Amino acid sequence: MSVHSYVWRRLDLEGSVFVRLDDGDGEVAAEGFEICAEADTEWGAHFRVALDARWRHRRSTVTVVDAAGVRRLELASADGAWTREGRREPALDGCTDLDLAGNPFTNAFVTRRVAPDVGAEIEVLAAYVETPALSVRPLLQRYRRTAPDRWVYADDLYGTFTFGTDAAGVAVDYEGLAVRQ
Repeated sequence: MSVHSYVWRRLDLEGSVFVRLDDGDGEVAAEGFEICAEADTEWGAHFRVALDARWRHRRSTVTVVDAAGVRRLELASADGAWTREGRREPALDGCTDLDLAGNPFTNAFVTRRVAPDVGAEIEVLAAYVETPALSVRPLLQRYRRTAPDRWVYADDLYGTFTFGTDAAGVAVDYEGLAVRQ
């Protein structure tokens, strides 16, 4: 088993992201925190994500604390079928990945699982979770690998962004979003 930890400073708002990654024993576990302040609201999020050994999503929980109180989201997936709070969530069926909005780490779920050749592009359908609201919806995402350690991310709602990764496929810098400390 290998254990790594990462910290990013958010660029789009005042905030930080911390992730501890446990990789081994047939499962990958990521746990972390986001502490953010934007406009007139401050919030914190705690997340846990379990992946199988091939970096495919299995289950996740996200808990948000803010002035409105505490909210929790639980998602699970198996063979393309998803549940939310233990109940089937057909709107997410077909999603292959989880993406926590504003969290640079969750791109590693794709860059580690699917490593196309330089110049190639892949599409994934992600269960996209927005914090602090904890809304979730499917989002078609495109990843183009421009160099061994450089990627272009694009979707039709938020636009196109470049990011760099370390040798393990974890984001180091993410255009307009975050930079690793």
